[in-house]
Amino acid sequence: MKNIIITLAAMFTVVITSFAQTITQSVQGTVFDAVTKAPLPFANIVVLDTEPLMGTTSDLEGHFVLPKVPVGRHTIKIMMMGYESRLMSEILITTGKQISLNIGLEQTVIDMEEVVVRVSKDIPLNAMASVSSRQFTVEETQRYAGGFDDPARLASSFAGVSTPSVSSNGISVRGNNPEGILWRIEGVESPNPNHFADLTVVGGGLLTALSSQMMGNSDFYTGAFPAEFGNATSGVFDINLNTGNTEEREYTFQAGVIGIDFAAEGPFHRGGHASYLMNYRYSTMGLVAPILPEDTGILKYQDFAFKTNFPTRNAGIFTIWGISALDYQRMNPADSVDWRSDFDRDASQTSLYMVTTGLTHKISLNKNTFLRTTFAATGNGLTHKEKRLDSNLLFHPQTYVDNNERRYSVQSILNKRFSKTHSNQSGFSYSNLGYQLDIEQAEVDGNELNTLVKQSGNSGLIQLYTQSKFMMSPHLSLNIGVHSSYFLLNDNYSIEPRAGLKYDFNNKQNIAFAYGKHSRIERLPIYFVNDNGVRSNKTLDMLTSSHYVLAYNAKLNQNLRLCIEPYYQSLANIPVSPDTYISTINLQDDIFFNERLISAGTGRNIGVDVTLERFLHNGLYYLFTASLFDSKYKDAKGITRNSRFNKNYVLNLLAGKEWIVGKKKNNILSTSIRLNYLGGNRREAIDIDTSLLAKEVVYGEANQERAFSQRFDDIPVFSVAVSYRKNKPTYSSVWTLHILNATSTQEYANDFYNLKTGKVETSFEGIMVPNLSYKIEF
Repeated sequence: MKNIIITLAAMFTVVITSFAQTITQSVQGTVFDAVTKAPLPFANIVVLDTEPLMGTTSDLEGHFVLPKVPVGRHTIKIMMMGYESRLMSEILITTGKQISLNIGLEQTVIDMEEVVVRVSKDIPLNAMASVSSRQFTVEETQRYAGGFDDPARLASSFAGVSTPSVSSNGISVRGNNPEGILWRIEGVESPNPNHFADLTVVGGGLLTALSSQMMGNSDFYTGAFPAEFGNATSGVFDINLNTGNTEEREYTFQAGVIGIDFAAEGPFHRGGHASYLMNYRYSTMGLVAPILPEDTGILKYQDFAFKTNFPTRNAGIFTIWGISALDYQRMNPADSVDWRSDFDRDASQTSLYMVTTGLTHKISLNKNTFLRTTFAATGNGLTHKEKRLDSNLLFHPQTYVDNNERRYSVQSILNKRFSKTHSNQSGFSYSNLGYQLDIEQAEVDGNELNTLVKQSGNSGLIQLYTQSKFMMSPHLSLNIGVHSSYFLLNDNYSIEPRAGLKYDFNNKQNIAFAYGKHSRIERLPIYFVNDNGVRSNKTLDMLTSSHYVLAYNAKLNQNLRLCIEPYYQSLANIPVSPDTYISTINLQDDIFFNERLISAGTGRNIGVDVTLERFLHNGLYYLFTASLFDSKYKDAKGITRNSRFNKNYVLNLLAGKEWIVGKKKNNILSTSIRLNYLGGNRREAIDIDTSLLAKEVVYGEANQERAFSQRFDDIPVFSVAVSYRKNKPTYSSVWTLHILNATSTQEYANDFYNLKTGKVETSFEGIMVPNLSYKIEF
């Protein structure tokens, strides 16, 4: 009897211990056809590393729920008759927040015995992409050192991408100006979705206005992108927003050095399919102000984003979504005894805003046809007032800006599968562009403000495209299409063929070649520069760039890949000055741009990108990228120069490790380090003699020095990230420390006339940005 009691007590102890140690979470998602977007019922979903094997099937709407999945990393496999199977590897399951997976499967053209398994790691979500594209996840922006929860900073670790400045998240792709990037949110072209956008680097900002709570898995392109993308010449961020949880209401609160944010999501009512997701973030940047440059001033920002989802029984899905940002900067003049440059004499106030919002309707017309239509409104604005102290400590107006731009657009996309070997996507968009522009600047200190741009009105941009994917054999695929744009402001248009051919040697190696012609319009103030009462820039052609990319991909093992991509880009219709080296492809700050331009410039970018990537497996991951490139352009006189962003080489080495820790093995300790080694920034030529006479920096080619012929020193940027996640039965919490530029590597900041020494000097800054944050999910 005693032995029986001891045995029962031991068994009871084991059961209690096992129960205490097994913390679980539900995983939900939707399985759909990658081309037609139609839901796929009766797909099989299994968690591979569970014992006994956990699994379920999707319902008639393609939706599935996997209850009670143990927390930690898991690999989920999705299978369905007639479709390629897909592996979702190392999915992080936590207690505080359910995982929602949106899984697109592609039809297979081979016999059912030869099922192809695609590992969903680097493969883009877009089935029409052939080369120079990859998927990125929100979790990577949080896990990668230097990521800072920012898709742009994450992308700077990818091959072919460099950053003009540590203090900005602007990115230069393959030697191009960051302005050539297209930002799309929920399929809609958006103004730059960054805080303090375009102030220091056109196309960049201080940090993203998109909270990590809102972003879903998205795609990033660096060249020869599919025909659906227009008004871009260098790269594309195609960002998707998450859909709110339809099962449970969940909340997230995060507080850190650079801000606080709060997110909420869930069903509108229990048992319903309609859901909401929202996030609000606010920051004064007060805690990091002591380590920022002196000319940063007082910074404040806030942003709000939301997405509501309303499925219907027979009328499809309606989605209302939006993102907005507000920024404020105030700068005060220094004490007169400390004046070294004119910047120290200035007092300014700057306010910015951006908004992108839309109503999207998605419906499957039949099992092979899918229609997506969106009505959207976007806007962005800048108000800037600056005044300068004279020697008598009296203020005089220096600059004034009041720019407001808005866009109302409608677009519709039709996906159609004609057969197993042919699918097509065609679409159109019309955007009505409204603008109110007022830019003024004093030519000489103390003088009245001179009007550079003062214009208001409306214009339009029409875009049409069609693209098809042909499976010519089980190993050979062809993507071919055409994009066309028509700019109503000056009746300029562009017809752009796109094509990509890919051959799979086997399931481990493939080679691809792609060509694409791409174009973009300039920023609207450029067209309305006042040239002695004439708007001569209004007739500028669209800048065009033809991309040629060859790609070799090899899967060295299940978790290690190699990609080599040589490329060539030919640029035409570059806006250049008829008399000087000035061109829009070299602009960093174009707010007070005041040059007459003609579309007579040409250019070329040539290089090779190499990627060696180990995906997260057994807690270890690393990424090595190398880019060697040369970027040059010719002005109106045929003189060849380096472009401003021709760094020549960029190297990235990123590595990270995760450990399962804690008595119950429910917690995760993660570390990541990154070394970003960039060629130095190109230096714009300074006319020293004229600058000394004017007592301010005057850029210009003098003494036979070519603009951008010299580079500053190379820039090694070291970043580190450490996080600790604790999973409890009803919530999870995360402590995170990100340090960007941990060694405070100095980089070029600006040139200035030193009021004390009477010389032209160069300023360098080394900004180390730490962000310690605490997040709780419940």
